[in-house]
Amino acid sequence: MRVILKEDVAHLGNMGDIVKVADGYGRNYLLPQGLAELATEERANAFAHQKAMIEHKKAKLHKEAEALQEKINGIAITLARAAVKDETRIHGSVTNRDIVEALAHQGLDIDKRKVDLPQPIRELGDHDVQIRLMGDVVAVVKVTVVAE
Repeated sequence: MRVILKEDVAHLGNMGDIVKVADGYGRNYLLPQGLAELATEERANAFAHQKAMIEHKKAKLHKEAEALQEKINGIAITLARAAVKDETRIHGSVTNRDIVEALAHQGLDIDKRKVDLPQPIRELGDHDVQIRLMGDVVAVVKVTVVAE
């Protein structure tokens, strides 16, 4: 299935790209979420005319992402968790949802899918967590996990 991306999709492409995806992925995720539309011949031709508007939208979103990056960089979050007997590990873990909630308490609305946390945090201490706001715009939050 060929689709035209309406927004940037991680590991797939950027807004305005025409990409080939698996039928199920396009039908069950991309199309219902409004992230893409079918790439028919008519839509591809009409889309070529809309490309300038999309480039303008991309530039605006990039500028907003850079402004948000300035706000996020340097923010330090402290999360308290119950520690195991050896005082280095914690019961449970700190996930991207916990980080997003802590940022929300500071007035920042971030989507949990933008938090780049390959594995949940399971140890006490300081951890640098990347937040991918848009393509090449990445902010870093310092997350400190302390014992309760």
